[in-house]
Amino acid sequence: MNWKSVLSDVGSGVRSKKEDLNITWPKIILSIGFLAAVIGALVSTETLATINKNIAKAEEEARPAEVAIVKIITPDCRYCFNVDLAVNDFKKQNVKVVEEKTLIYGSPEAEASIRQFSIQRIPTYIVSGEITKSNIESFVKSTGEVRGAAEDTSTSNAFVFTKVTPVYIDTESNQEMGKVTATILSDPSCTQCLDPKLTIEGFKKSGIKIVDEKEIVWNSSEGRKIIDQFKITKLPTFILSPEIDIYDNVRSNWANIGTIEQDKTYVARNLFFPYRDIEKGGILGLVDLVYLVDSSCGDCYKVDTVQKPILEQGYGVRFRSERTVDVLSEEGQRLTNRYKITKLPTILLSPDVAQYTNLQKIWNGVGTIEQDGWYVFREMQQLGGAVYKDLATNQTVGKTPAVSGTGGAQ
Repeated sequence: MNWKSVLSDVGSGVRSKKEDLNITWPKIILSIGFLAAVIGALVSTETLATINKNIAKAEEEARPAEVAIVKIITPDCRYCFNVDLAVNDFKKQNVKVVEEKTLIYGSPEAEASIRQFSIQRIPTYIVSGEITKSNIESFVKSTGEVRGAAEDTSTSNAFVFTKVTPVYIDTESNQEMGKVTATILSDPSCTQCLDPKLTIEGFKKSGIKIVDEKEIVWNSSEGRKIIDQFKITKLPTFILSPEIDIYDNVRSNWANIGTIEQDKTYVARNLFFPYRDIEKGGILGLVDLVYLVDSSCGDCYKVDTVQKPILEQGYGVRFRSERTVDVLSEEGQRLTNRYKITKLPTILLSPDVAQYTNLQKIWNGVGTIEQDGWYVFREMQQLGGAVYKDLATNQTVGKTPAVSGTGGAQ
């Protein structure tokens, strides 16, 4: 055997295989670049598809909901809720109204819709179409309900406006609900008493439909009957008919105002001073106010402009009389000696002021209650640096206001 020949054949075979497997670096780089391009194209395609999908979703969400509106109105109900205002609020949403129809309550078509969607209050409106689109979802939830037909399950759901405020027609009883009658028991002799008409006007402005208002003098024969019927002890006051009971905002707060009788009549009993107390036989809450001043103290604070507003605006005190007494007068000396007053000016309040419980609670911090029931203001520091005269030292205390034009550098 020729070993040289064999070795030569083997060597040539190895060279052949090596040549077959000879992959250069440029080829490798080109291959990697091609693979990266393919992967990048796939990723870009997927990303573009996602972007397009999100754009389409955003466009769909922004697209107005296409809807149809059916109004059920009550032309014979003078005080009924204005459904047109409610419909206009709905139209301000992102909607496109493709159809709008008006039905008259009592007509066969209106009655069919009322039964179909179990409607309890009229006037109202019904919306069909794309009522579940996200761009009107919050409005739908806050103002009504999505209901299916009560009798025909094949009928699509519809949005029914349910935030119908009085006055409205109850479809079960066919009665107008929310028309309130207010009866005022007046007391013409109490000119400082709070006029109930102001409260009635406040109710009207808050949306209460008071359609009838009667004023009756408390000591007339009719007034006496009402007083006996409801056991009223404080005047002037007012009474609201049972229809007021459907107004949630009144019912929930009435405990602070009065009582609800068995027949749902609302009687105002918790009155502000002053008022007439029938049992005690007089007007309570009127206070006599005395300003005790020292006319020789020109810089002293003006007691009437400082103290009176605090009493009136801060504590609701009402006055029967006001008078100013100078300490240099005989009456001034008598008051000063009687109540051992050492700081002027000040105020004295008659015992009637004890009825103002909020003032009574804080009085120990600003003054004294004398044995005869009179209230005397004494703590001048509570007035925030007001100028006053100390009778014990005959000195003026506090910061005297600078006279205009006297200041400046010398």
